[in-house]
Amino acid sequence: SRPNTKMVRGTPRGAVMAYASLAVVASVCLAFTQVPQASAFTSPALGLSQPASFAIRGGRAATSPMLGLRMVATREGTGNNRMTEDGFKAPFVEKVKTESSAGYEWQVKEELLPKKLNLQEKVKIAKPGLNIIDEIDALAAEAIEKGGAQNMDEDQITWRLKWLGLFHRSKQAPGTFMWRLRVPNGIVTTKQWRVVADVMAEYDTGKRDDWEVEACGDITTRQNLQIRGLRLEDLPRHWKALRDVGLFSVQSGMDNVRNLVGNPLAGIDPLEIVDTREYCEGFTNKLTNNGNGNPDYSNLPRKFNVCFVGSNEMYEHPDINDIAYLPAKNDKGEMGWNIDVGGLLMATRCEFAIPLDAWVPQDKYWELGDAILTTFRDYGYRYSPRTKCRMMFLIDDMGVDLFREEVAKRYKASTGTELAKEGKGLVPKVWERRDLIGAHKQADGNYWIGVHVPAGRTYADEMHTFADLADKYGKGEIRMMVEENVMIPHVKEEDVDTIVAEINKIERWSTSPRTIQKGTVSCTGNQFCGFSNINTKGNAVEIADRMDDKYVFPEGKEVRIHWTGCTNTCGQVQIGDIGLLGTKAKNAAGEQVEGVDVFVGGGIGQTSAIGKVVEKSVPVDERLEDVLSEILEKQFGAKVRDGWKQTPRPVHAPKAPAPKAAAKPKV
Repeated sequence: SRPNTKMVRGTPRGAVMAYASLAVVASVCLAFTQVPQASAFTSPALGLSQPASFAIRGGRAATSPMLGLRMVATREGTGNNRMTEDGFKAPFVEKVKTESSAGYEWQVKEELLPKKLNLQEKVKIAKPGLNIIDEIDALAAEAIEKGGAQNMDEDQITWRLKWLGLFHRSKQAPGTFMWRLRVPNGIVTTKQWRVVADVMAEYDTGKRDDWEVEACGDITTRQNLQIRGLRLEDLPRHWKALRDVGLFSVQSGMDNVRNLVGNPLAGIDPLEIVDTREYCEGFTNKLTNNGNGNPDYSNLPRKFNVCFVGSNEMYEHPDINDIAYLPAKNDKGEMGWNIDVGGLLMATRCEFAIPLDAWVPQDKYWELGDAILTTFRDYGYRYSPRTKCRMMFLIDDMGVDLFREEVAKRYKASTGTELAKEGKGLVPKVWERRDLIGAHKQADGNYWIGVHVPAGRTYADEMHTFADLADKYGKGEIRMMVEENVMIPHVKEEDVDTIVAEINKIERWSTSPRTIQKGTVSCTGNQFCGFSNINTKGNAVEIADRMDDKYVFPEGKEVRIHWTGCTNTCGQVQIGDIGLLGTKAKNAAGEQVEGVDVFVGGGIGQTSAIGKVVEKSVPVDERLEDVLSEILEKQFGAKVRDGWKQTPRPVHAPKAPAPKAAAKPKV
């Protein structure tokens, strides 16, 4: 629009100032119009929270590539409480005695029981989650007696076993489980790695097919390991085998804190800000009572993600965690952490974590974590819809100020000190992201060897071979990355060429993957997951190979393509350069087939951003390669290789239907 002549006052300078002012106002208004709905405080285009005040955060990269700014949250909140008319005057839960070995649990107060608790909350009221630890032997015996877990009580196998990290595959492979472990900072010994491989090997038939249900393992986007194919009948001895080498899985599913993420280069990074290993380990031990179960944190309103940032690149993805610890110094120059809270990616809302305006000393990380976790436990929502039970929804209504006030009160009660204001962040605003794959020099002069594992899928024989190499050329240590890849650290310079050659003999693994292969991340997909609309891993690996066969990319160009099978977005499609979200589509003949919604523009680290949908319901087999080709050529400089010829995609036989799943669990 034009400025009013009365604003200009007839001076050239006035005109300039008026037009400039209108440009700023228009820009801000335009940014706010990107917000998809009133309840979602994020602009997909800008990655900004609303309403808030503009400010550049000290020492932390801006999340908006356009503005170079990050919103500092100053929201007062709605003041509305979706569970009670009393606002936030009293917690929703209380501590009660139980007959389990834990002795107590936090449960929803009785006066709230008649109201609209979601299904999972009703399950938790009927029986405390951690009771399952005392029932492992009995459940295994029952599975043997009844011919498999699929013939047992649905409440037990579908819900309560999740407190042990066990997820029944009732649709794809009834009677078998996915077993999610806990691997703080993604670091294991080769002894631990081998025990995991041994469990997988027991169910391995030798097939290597991402299109059929077979025993295997997955490296996940939380630097974690998942085992697929486990049977409940065998759990007691597998449980003992893992515990004997220091691995456990307690509180890794259901409404609990997920695996603690840290810098994959912790302790070896020549440019390290802080070594995150002791903090991930310490937080995990407190959270789970050293793997024995901790009832103070086993009944949260919803799942919860935590990371400690130690790298300049923010390999740890702090923007999408409920608590992100960011290295910072206070005004006295003392090392500690700035705290961001509330990050989430989900079906109905995607938002980056926001500043709590808090700094804590390095050694008070747990006290701060406890204060946030218990505030969420006590006041977080437990009604339907369950999609609005994540912590950011509580912050929306409490407001950042009241939420911080409650956290500060609890922090002071445990430390005797006030919660300080945010310090000076140490993560640089601009930073060229270093590659983790390949051979790179460590701080001590040795090398780490980063290895690409296609879509994070691994098998027992590959794991054993890799462990042998880590023992022979490293120091018996293996690390995982959120990109679903692995590394062996502590390799001597004279052994680099040899170990690289040996690793590349593992048929599917590579220390020098091609562009699309290297940047591909995938969730489990409908090979194992009942929520997924498509086979993500099979498609991801196959299409990556086909795109790399077709294109050559500019030197050093990276393309991150994230696949996820459903709107739960475990594959984090919103932060990929390209994101592919599984759905159903119709092909040219009008038949229903696997499809994807295509996202573009996501980012991580210093250029973090939330991608936007550019096309919906694209048939995977019929059109996806053409859509990707257009994006890769226009936005990533891809050039068709000389001599390339189009070949048809392999035809994969439709997956045989699994036996009919058991009825919906009754509470």
